[in-house]
Amino acid sequence: MRFRDFGLLHYFEERHEAKNSISFSDMLPFHLKGFERDLGDLDLSEASVVGDPELRRLIARVHGVPPERVLVTCGASEANFLVSAALLNPGDRPISESPTYPPLRNMPEGLAGQVVEAPRDPETFLLDPAVVAKHVTAKTRLLTMTNLNNPTSAVTDRDTLRALATLAEEKDFHVHIDETFRELAFDSMPPSAATISDRFVVTSTLTKVYGVGGLRIGWAVGPPEMLARLKNVKDYTTVTPPWPSEIIARWTLERRDFFIQRARRLLQENRKLVQEWLDRNPKVHWDLRGDGNLAFPRVEADVDQVAERMLKEHDTILAPGRLFGYPDRFRLGFGRDALKLQHGLEAFDKVIRSL
Repeated sequence: MRFRDFGLLHYFEERHEAKNSISFSDMLPFHLKGFERDLGDLDLSEASVVGDPELRRLIARVHGVPPERVLVTCGASEANFLVSAALLNPGDRPISESPTYPPLRNMPEGLAGQVVEAPRDPETFLLDPAVVAKHVTAKTRLLTMTNLNNPTSAVTDRDTLRALATLAEEKDFHVHIDETFRELAFDSMPPSAATISDRFVVTSTLTKVYGVGGLRIGWAVGPPEMLARLKNVKDYTTVTPPWPSEIIARWTLERRDFFIQRARRLLQENRKLVQEWLDRNPKVHWDLRGDGNLAFPRVEADVDQVAERMLKEHDTILAPGRLFGYPDRFRLGFGRDALKLQHGLEAFDKVIRSL
Protein backbone atom coordinates (compact mmCIF):
# COMPACT_ATOMS: atom_id res chain seq x y z
CA MET A 1 0.00 0.00 0.00
CA ARG A 2 1.49 3.30 -1.13
CA PHE A 3 -0.16 6.71 -1.41
CA ARG A 4 0.81 9.52 -3.74
CA ASP A 5 2.07 12.76 -2.31
CA PHE A 6 -0.94 14.94 -1.38
CA GLY A 7 0.28 17.72 -3.66
CA LEU A 8 -2.55 20.20 -3.08
CA LEU A 9 -2.27 20.07 0.71
CA HIS A 10 1.50 20.36 0.67
CA TYR A 11 1.31 23.21 -1.82
CA PHE A 12 -0.81 25.18 0.66
CA GLU A 13 1.32 24.15 3.66
CA GLU A 14 4.48 25.43 2.01
CA ARG A 15 2.79 28.81 1.49
CA HIS A 16 0.93 29.08 4.79
CA GLU A 17 2.52 32.40 5.68
CA ALA A 18 1.01 34.17 2.64
CA LYS A 19 -1.45 36.91 3.55
CA ASN A 20 -4.03 36.05 0.92
CA SER A 21 -5.36 33.22 -1.23
CA ILE A 22 -7.80 32.99 -4.13
CA SER A 23 -7.72 29.18 -4.19
CA PHE A 24 -9.02 28.02 -0.81
CA SER A 25 -12.22 25.99 -1.06
CA ASP A 26 -13.97 26.87 2.20
CA MET A 27 -16.43 29.60 3.06
CA LEU A 28 -15.59 32.56 5.30
CA PRO A 29 -14.47 31.13 8.68
CA PHE A 30 -16.99 31.32 11.53
CA HIS A 31 -15.90 32.06 15.11
CA LEU A 32 -16.99 30.43 18.35
CA LYS A 33 -18.27 33.70 19.81
CA GLY A 34 -20.81 33.82 16.99
CA PHE A 35 -22.80 31.05 18.68
CA GLU A 36 -23.22 33.11 21.86
CA ARG A 37 -23.18 29.86 23.85
CA ASP A 38 -20.95 28.33 26.49
CA LEU A 39 -19.63 24.79 26.60
CA GLY A 40 -19.85 24.97 30.38
CA ASP A 41 -18.45 22.19 32.58
CA LEU A 42 -18.27 19.69 29.75
CA ASP A 43 -17.52 16.06 30.65
CA LEU A 44 -14.40 15.45 28.56
CA SER A 45 -14.58 11.68 29.05
CA GLU A 46 -17.76 11.51 27.00
CA ALA A 47 -17.49 9.68 23.65
CA SER A 48 -19.73 7.81 21.24
CA VAL A 49 -18.26 5.36 18.76
CA VAL A 50 -20.72 6.06 15.94
CA GLY A 51 -21.40 9.68 16.92
CA ASP A 52 -23.61 11.64 19.27
CA PRO A 53 -27.26 10.62 18.69
CA GLU A 54 -28.55 14.18 18.40
CA LEU A 55 -25.79 15.11 15.96
CA ARG A 56 -26.58 12.04 13.87
CA ARG A 57 -30.24 13.07 13.82
CA LEU A 58 -29.32 16.56 12.56
CA ILE A 59 -26.98 15.16 9.89
CA ALA A 60 -29.66 12.68 8.83
CA ARG A 61 -32.04 15.60 8.26
CA VAL A 62 -29.51 17.22 5.90
CA HIS A 63 -29.45 14.09 3.75
CA GLY A 64 -33.09 13.01 4.10
CA VAL A 65 -32.33 9.65 5.72
CA PRO A 66 -32.89 7.97 9.11
CA PRO A 67 -30.19 8.56 11.81
CA GLU A 68 -29.09 4.92 11.74
CA ARG A 69 -27.66 5.62 8.29
CA VAL A 70 -25.14 8.16 9.68
CA LEU A 71 -21.62 7.51 10.99
CA VAL A 72 -19.83 10.56 12.47
CA THR A 73 -16.12 10.80 11.66
CA CYS A 74 -13.13 13.08 12.23
CA GLY A 75 -13.71 15.22 9.18
CA ALA A 76 -14.64 14.13 5.68
CA SER A 77 -11.00 13.12 5.21
CA GLU A 78 -11.45 10.21 7.59
CA ALA A 79 -14.83 9.34 6.11
CA ASN A 80 -13.35 9.27 2.60
CA PHE A 81 -10.50 7.04 3.73
CA LEU A 82 -12.87 4.65 5.49
CA VAL A 83 -14.91 4.14 2.32
CA SER A 84 -11.93 3.15 0.21
CA ALA A 85 -10.36 1.06 2.98
CA ALA A 86 -13.60 -0.82 3.63
CA LEU A 87 -14.53 -1.51 0.00
CA LEU A 88 -11.26 -2.07 -1.84
CA ASN A 89 -8.66 -4.84 -1.95
CA PRO A 90 -5.30 -5.04 -3.76
CA GLY A 91 -5.90 -5.85 -7.42
CA ASP A 92 -9.30 -4.14 -7.64
CA ARG A 93 -9.76 -1.57 -10.41
CA PRO A 94 -11.52 1.48 -8.92
CA ILE A 95 -12.69 4.36 -11.11
CA SER A 96 -12.25 8.04 -10.28
CA GLU A 97 -13.84 11.03 -11.98
CA SER A 98 -11.43 13.61 -13.45
CA PRO A 99 -10.89 16.32 -12.41
CA THR A 100 -11.52 15.62 -8.75
CA TYR A 101 -10.30 16.36 -5.24
CA PRO A 102 -6.92 14.56 -5.30
CA PRO A 103 -7.39 12.23 -2.29
CA LEU A 104 -10.53 10.78 -3.87
CA ARG A 105 -8.31 9.54 -6.65
CA ASN A 106 -5.19 8.75 -4.63
CA MET A 107 -6.74 6.79 -1.76
CA PRO A 108 -8.40 4.17 -4.00
CA GLU A 109 -5.19 3.95 -6.01
CA GLY A 110 -3.08 3.44 -2.89
CA LEU A 111 -5.34 0.72 -1.50
CA ALA A 112 -6.06 -1.14 -4.75
CA GLY A 113 -2.73 -0.52 -6.46
CA GLN A 114 -4.30 1.18 -9.47
CA VAL A 115 -7.06 3.57 -10.49
CA VAL A 116 -8.80 4.36 -13.78
CA GLU A 117 -9.90 7.90 -14.58
CA ALA A 118 -13.29 8.67 -16.13
CA PRO A 119 -13.00 12.20 -17.57
CA ARG A 120 -15.79 14.70 -17.15
CA ASP A 121 -16.92 16.59 -20.25
CA PRO A 122 -14.12 19.07 -21.14
CA GLU A 123 -16.59 21.93 -21.71
CA THR A 124 -19.32 21.46 -19.08
CA PHE A 125 -17.43 19.19 -16.67
CA LEU A 126 -20.55 17.05 -16.33
CA LEU A 127 -20.07 13.35 -15.66
CA ASP A 128 -21.59 11.06 -18.30
CA PRO A 129 -22.61 7.59 -17.04
CA ALA A 130 -21.82 6.22 -20.52
CA VAL A 131 -18.20 7.34 -20.10
CA VAL A 132 -18.06 5.65 -16.70
CA ALA A 133 -19.53 2.46 -18.19
CA LYS A 134 -16.68 2.22 -20.69
CA HIS A 135 -14.22 1.83 -17.81
CA VAL A 136 -16.16 -0.73 -15.77
CA THR A 137 -14.69 -4.24 -15.61
CA ALA A 138 -15.20 -7.32 -13.47
CA LYS A 139 -12.61 -5.83 -11.07
CA THR A 140 -14.50 -2.58 -10.55
CA ARG A 141 -15.61 -2.32 -6.94
CA LEU A 142 -15.84 1.44 -6.48
CA LEU A 143 -16.42 4.70 -8.34
CA THR A 144 -15.42 7.90 -6.51
CA MET A 145 -16.78 11.33 -7.38
CA THR A 146 -17.79 14.71 -5.96
CA ASN A 147 -21.11 16.57 -6.09
CA LEU A 148 -20.78 19.50 -6.44
CA ASN A 149 -17.59 18.74 -8.29
CA ASN A 150 -14.33 19.93 -6.78
CA PRO A 151 -12.73 21.89 -8.50
CA THR A 152 -15.41 22.95 -11.05
CA SER A 153 -18.70 23.17 -9.05
CA ALA A 154 -20.43 21.13 -11.78
CA VAL A 155 -23.73 19.63 -10.56
CA THR A 156 -24.61 15.96 -11.00
CA ASP A 157 -28.40 15.94 -11.21
CA ARG A 158 -30.98 13.37 -10.10
CA ASP A 159 -31.28 11.68 -13.51
CA THR A 160 -27.52 11.18 -13.75
CA LEU A 161 -27.39 9.83 -10.21
CA ARG A 162 -30.14 7.34 -11.04
CA ALA A 163 -28.28 6.25 -14.17
CA LEU A 164 -25.13 5.70 -12.13
CA ALA A 165 -27.11 3.73 -9.56
CA THR A 166 -28.51 1.49 -12.30
CA LEU A 167 -25.04 0.92 -13.71
CA ALA A 168 -23.64 0.14 -10.25
CA GLU A 169 -26.42 -2.35 -9.61
CA GLU A 170 -25.97 -4.06 -12.97
CA LYS A 171 -22.18 -4.28 -12.66
CA ASP A 172 -22.05 -4.90 -8.90
CA PHE A 173 -19.98 -1.98 -7.60
CA HIS A 174 -20.49 0.92 -5.19
CA VAL A 175 -20.35 4.66 -5.77
CA HIS A 176 -18.72 6.97 -3.25
CA ILE A 177 -19.98 10.54 -3.59
CA ASP A 178 -18.34 13.32 -1.58
CA GLU A 179 -21.16 15.84 -1.11
CA THR A 180 -19.08 18.42 0.74
CA PHE A 181 -20.21 21.27 -1.56
CA ARG A 182 -23.73 20.04 -2.43
CA GLU A 183 -25.54 22.58 -0.27
CA LEU A 184 -23.85 25.45 -2.13
CA ALA A 185 -26.09 24.77 -5.13
CA PHE A 186 -28.88 26.44 -3.12
CA ASP A 187 -32.08 26.50 -5.21
CA SER A 188 -30.72 23.95 -7.71
CA MET A 189 -29.35 21.63 -5.03
CA PRO A 190 -29.30 18.01 -6.22
CA PRO A 191 -30.75 15.37 -3.90
CA SER A 192 -28.38 13.59 -1.60
CA ALA A 193 -27.35 10.39 -3.35
CA ALA A 194 -28.03 8.59 -0.06
CA THR A 195 -31.76 8.84 -0.85
CA ILE A 196 -31.45 7.23 -4.29
CA SER A 197 -29.72 3.88 -3.89
CA ASP A 198 -28.00 1.63 -1.39
CA ARG A 199 -25.21 1.39 -3.96
CA PHE A 200 -24.24 4.93 -2.91
CA VAL A 201 -22.21 5.85 0.15
CA VAL A 202 -22.06 9.58 0.78
CA THR A 203 -19.53 11.62 2.74
CA SER A 204 -19.61 15.24 3.83
CA THR A 205 -18.40 17.73 6.45
CA LEU A 206 -19.03 21.04 8.20
CA THR A 207 -15.71 22.39 6.94
CA LYS A 208 -16.69 24.04 3.67
CA VAL A 209 -20.28 25.34 3.62
CA TYR A 210 -20.34 26.24 7.31
CA GLY A 211 -16.83 27.63 7.81
CA VAL A 212 -16.07 25.61 10.96
CA GLY A 213 -13.32 23.34 9.66
CA GLY A 214 -11.40 23.42 12.92
CA LEU A 215 -14.02 21.18 14.49
CA ARG A 216 -12.86 18.27 12.29
CA ILE A 217 -16.36 16.83 12.11
CA GLY A 218 -17.47 14.87 9.06
CA TRP A 219 -19.66 11.86 8.36
CA ALA A 220 -20.55 8.97 6.10
CA VAL A 221 -24.13 8.18 5.08
CA GLY A 222 -25.21 4.83 3.72
CA PRO A 223 -27.08 1.59 4.49
CA PRO A 224 -26.37 0.22 8.00
CA GLU A 225 -24.52 -2.84 6.67
CA MET A 226 -22.20 -0.52 4.73
CA LEU A 227 -21.57 1.69 7.76
CA ALA A 228 -20.71 -1.42 9.78
CA ARG A 229 -17.88 -2.11 7.32
CA LEU A 230 -16.66 1.46 7.63
CA LYS A 231 -16.82 1.28 11.44
CA ASN A 232 -14.67 -1.86 11.40
CA VAL A 233 -11.93 0.26 9.83
CA LYS A 234 -12.64 3.30 12.03
CA ASP A 235 -12.06 1.11 15.10
CA TYR A 236 -8.38 1.17 14.08
CA THR A 237 -8.15 4.88 13.25
CA THR A 238 -9.82 7.39 15.58
CA VAL A 239 -12.42 5.14 17.28
CA THR A 240 -14.61 8.11 18.30
CA PRO A 241 -15.20 11.67 17.10
CA PRO A 242 -14.02 14.51 19.38
CA TRP A 243 -16.85 15.14 21.86
CA PRO A 244 -16.40 18.93 22.27
CA SER A 245 -16.46 19.27 18.49
CA GLU A 246 -19.65 17.22 18.31
CA ILE A 247 -21.35 19.65 20.70
CA ILE A 248 -20.40 22.68 18.57
CA ALA A 249 -21.34 20.74 15.43
CA ARG A 250 -24.81 20.32 16.91
CA TRP A 251 -25.01 24.07 17.48
CA THR A 252 -24.00 24.57 13.85
CA LEU A 253 -26.60 22.27 12.33
CA GLU A 254 -29.29 23.60 14.65
CA ARG A 255 -28.68 26.90 12.83
CA ARG A 256 -28.32 25.35 9.40
CA ASP A 257 -30.63 27.87 7.71
CA PHE A 258 -28.52 30.73 9.06
CA PHE A 259 -25.31 29.23 7.67
CA ILE A 260 -26.85 28.46 4.28
CA GLN A 261 -28.16 32.02 3.95
CA ARG A 262 -24.78 33.37 5.12
CA ALA A 263 -23.07 31.39 2.36
CA ARG A 264 -25.65 32.54 -0.20
CA ARG A 265 -25.06 36.22 0.64
CA LEU A 266 -21.28 35.86 0.49
CA LEU A 267 -21.39 34.12 -2.87
CA GLN A 268 -23.86 36.54 -4.41
CA GLU A 269 -21.43 39.39 -3.69
CA ASN A 270 -18.29 37.50 -4.61
CA ARG A 271 -19.70 36.02 -7.81
CA LYS A 272 -20.18 39.56 -9.13
CA LEU A 273 -16.48 40.29 -8.49
CA VAL A 274 -15.47 37.10 -10.28
CA GLN A 275 -17.70 37.83 -13.30
CA GLU A 276 -16.27 41.36 -13.59
CA TRP A 277 -12.78 39.86 -13.44
CA LEU A 278 -13.62 37.35 -16.17
CA ASP A 279 -15.09 40.09 -18.36
CA ARG A 280 -11.87 42.11 -18.25
CA ASN A 281 -9.53 39.15 -18.86
CA PRO A 282 -9.67 37.82 -22.42
CA LYS A 283 -6.89 35.33 -21.58
CA VAL A 284 -9.02 33.67 -18.91
CA HIS A 285 -11.83 31.34 -19.96
CA TRP A 286 -14.67 30.17 -17.72
CA ASP A 287 -18.45 30.10 -17.86
CA LEU A 288 -19.38 31.18 -14.34
CA ARG A 289 -22.44 29.29 -13.24
CA GLY A 290 -24.69 30.00 -10.28
CA ASP A 291 -23.57 27.04 -8.19
CA GLY A 292 -20.81 26.59 -5.67
CA ASN A 293 -17.81 28.59 -4.50
CA LEU A 294 -15.25 27.16 -6.93
CA ALA A 295 -14.26 27.73 -10.55
CA PHE A 296 -11.59 26.11 -12.71
CA PRO A 297 -10.68 28.65 -15.40
CA ARG A 298 -8.33 28.00 -18.29
CA VAL A 299 -5.55 30.56 -18.69
CA GLU A 300 -3.62 31.48 -21.85
CA ALA A 301 -0.35 31.69 -19.92
CA ASP A 302 2.07 29.57 -17.91
CA VAL A 303 -0.07 29.01 -14.82
CA ASP A 304 2.86 27.97 -12.64
CA GLN A 305 4.67 31.17 -13.56
CA VAL A 306 1.58 33.22 -12.72
CA ALA A 307 1.25 31.44 -9.36
CA GLU A 308 4.93 31.95 -8.52
CA ARG A 309 4.78 35.66 -9.28
CA MET A 310 1.52 36.18 -7.41
CA LEU A 311 3.09 34.67 -4.32
CA LYS A 312 6.38 36.55 -4.65
CA GLU A 313 5.03 39.94 -5.72
CA HIS A 314 1.57 40.03 -4.10
CA ASP A 315 1.74 37.52 -1.21
CA THR A 316 -1.25 35.68 -2.70
CA ILE A 317 -1.71 31.93 -3.18
CA LEU A 318 -3.02 30.52 -6.46
CA ALA A 319 -3.33 26.73 -6.85
CA PRO A 320 -2.22 25.59 -10.33
CA GLY A 321 -4.44 23.17 -12.19
CA ARG A 322 -1.60 20.66 -12.50
CA LEU A 323 -2.43 19.71 -8.89
CA PHE A 324 -5.69 18.36 -10.36
CA GLY A 325 -4.12 17.05 -13.57
CA TYR A 326 -4.95 20.11 -15.72
CA PRO A 327 -1.85 22.30 -16.12
CA ASP A 328 -3.53 25.07 -18.15
CA ARG A 329 -6.07 25.85 -15.40
CA PHE A 330 -6.17 26.90 -11.76
CA ARG A 331 -8.67 26.50 -8.93
CA LEU A 332 -10.39 29.72 -7.96
CA GLY A 333 -12.11 29.79 -4.57
CA PHE A 334 -14.40 32.73 -3.91
CA GLY A 335 -16.22 31.94 -0.66
CA ARG A 336 -14.20 34.09 1.70
CA ASP A 337 -13.79 37.81 2.39
CA ALA A 338 -14.84 39.95 -0.60
CA LEU A 339 -12.12 42.56 -0.13
CA LYS A 340 -9.36 39.95 -0.06
CA LEU A 341 -10.88 38.28 -3.12
CA GLN A 342 -10.86 41.60 -4.97
CA HIS A 343 -7.23 42.23 -4.01
CA GLY A 344 -6.28 38.74 -5.17
CA LEU A 345 -8.02 39.12 -8.51
CA GLU A 346 -6.37 42.51 -9.02
CA ALA A 347 -3.00 40.90 -8.27
CA PHE A 348 -3.74 38.33 -10.98
CA ASP A 349 -4.54 41.18 -13.39
CA LYS A 350 -1.20 42.85 -12.74
CA VAL A 351 0.75 39.63 -13.24
CA ILE A 352 -1.06 38.56 -16.40
CA ARG A 353 -0.63 42.00 -17.99
CA SER A 354 3.11 41.91 -17.37
CA LEU A 355 3.72 38.52 -19.01
